Amino acid sequence: MNKIIKENFNIEILELKKLDGYENENYLIITKNKKYIFKKYPYSPELATVIKGENEVLLFLSENKKKFPNPIKTVDGKYVQIHKINGQKVICRMLSFLEGEMLGSIKNTKEMFKSLGIFLAKMNQNLQSYNNNIIKARVWHWDLQHFHLNKKYINYIPNAKDRSLVKYFFYQFQENVSPLIPSLRKSIIHSDANEWNVLIQNGKVSSIIDFGDLVYSPLINEIAIAMTYASYDKENPLDWALIILKSYNSEIPILEIEIKTLYYLIAARLCVSLCNAAYSKKINPENNYAFSSEKSGWKMLYKWTVLSPKFVENTFRKELSK
Repeated sequence: MNKIIKENFNIEILELKKLDGYENENYLIITKNKKYIFKKYPYSPELATVIKGENEVLLFLSENKKKFPNPIKTVDGKYVQIHKINGQKVICRMLSFLEGEMLGSIKNTKEMFKSLGIFLAKMNQNLQSYNNNIIKARVWHWDLQHFHLNKKYINYIPNAKDRSLVKYFFYQFQENVSPLIPSLRKSIIHSDANEWNVLIQNGKVSSIIDFGDLVYSPLINEIAIAMTYASYDKENPLDWALIILKSYNSEIPILEIEIKTLYYLIAARLCVSLCNAAYSKKINPENNYAFSSEKSGWKMLYKWTVLSPKFVENTFRKELSK
């Protein structure tokens, strides 16, 4: 792999360090003057197309800005390459490295959460005017509008009580969100603003990384996902979620129809994460990263059931009207 990197990017590697990854391999590359992120994926034609779309979105976002990972060309001008490594066909690409501490690795503050809402809203404002047919055509099981695609993973959850709770939220989503989806604002969204994808500098959000879950989906899903991951390890998750929602609303006002969906979207994201964690644990039990958020996810999901949907909805509405 070192040879491939050296030949295709004309860089001298001083250090190569493997990082955590969900379904692909990520490496931090340190050279004399710069750092890069090298990403390696199992090959499929569909995934190669999606990565092409992801690169296009990043290039759009990175125009005149340094807030996002920037795709790096090979010496022959390509952003994506196909190689054979250890007999396996793989997709390879390089991104710029962004400095910062991950939100999940430091003590969280209200100021960080305010800046997260504002950062996401400003990114979404840019993306609302952008069209990408590859991302628009993507059907992805992590996309909350396709929540039902995760039903097949429920039986991998070992505990019967846990399975029943997840089934309950699938039903609630079908009853209360699915009918509204055609009426919701849509945009290309990052769709995975979790605590390990958000970078902090000087006490505020400086960037967001890992655009592998990019989808064209209801805009409200962006903030619902961020609220979920930012608050699921907190004693009072609703209080922390409100900070992000209010700051996002200061840049992109949340519509009444969107407020009605938020309780269920947050529960749905927890369920998607927990279903996929259970499946990953079964097929690849050594990849601890894939189910690292499981404990916090179950804790919040049970807390969420104690809060009535109407109470949460009214709390959101009241906070946004201040």
